[in-house]
Amino acid sequence: MKNNMKFRTALFLALALTIAVLTIDLVSKYLIELYLPNIGDSASFLPGFINFVVVHNNGAAWNSFAGMQVLLIILTSLVLALFIVFFALRYKRNGEKTSKLLAVAFGFVVGGSLGNLFDRIAFGYVRDFLNFEFMSFPVFNLADTFVCIGMILLVIYFIFFFDKEGKSKKEKNKKIINDENKEK
Repeated sequence: MKNNMKFRTALFLALALTIAVLTIDLVSKYLIELYLPNIGDSASFLPGFINFVVVHNNGAAWNSFAGMQVLLIILTSLVLALFIVFFALRYKRNGEKTSKLLAVAFGFVVGGSLGNLFDRIAFGYVRDFLNFEFMSFPVFNLADTFVCIGMILLVIYFIFFFDKEGKSKKEKNKKIINDENKEK
């Protein structure tokens, strides 16, 4: 399976996934609040595996940076800006082609980050509701899930595709230079 696609197509894919992830996250949080309106309310979803429980997280992962909403908003905004700059620089470096995997990772990370950023700005906390019953793990939401999946995809991209993209462009440029030299 080829990993490369035209940059415009990759950009469209990334933006579509960003919008889809953001929508899924915000709708899921809305529905949870509609049916479980109070902090601590819970409902069984997959008994013995996962349930819904309403938690307002005013920190980051594992409640780190609790109560530091302004700092978390600034950090999230900076990370999002850096991620967008990285995506743009990959286009500048690779020209018309870019990675499908990078586009999907981008859509997942940016969409999930925007979902939690929206919560921080609108409510002063992140609305979490997914709870593993079979293990001790912090309550989380779909935005967190998409960010984690996106970061895993990004790691895979860096391990398997990042260098190859640069090498293929260098090889192409070297071939063009060699062809020009042969013509002389």
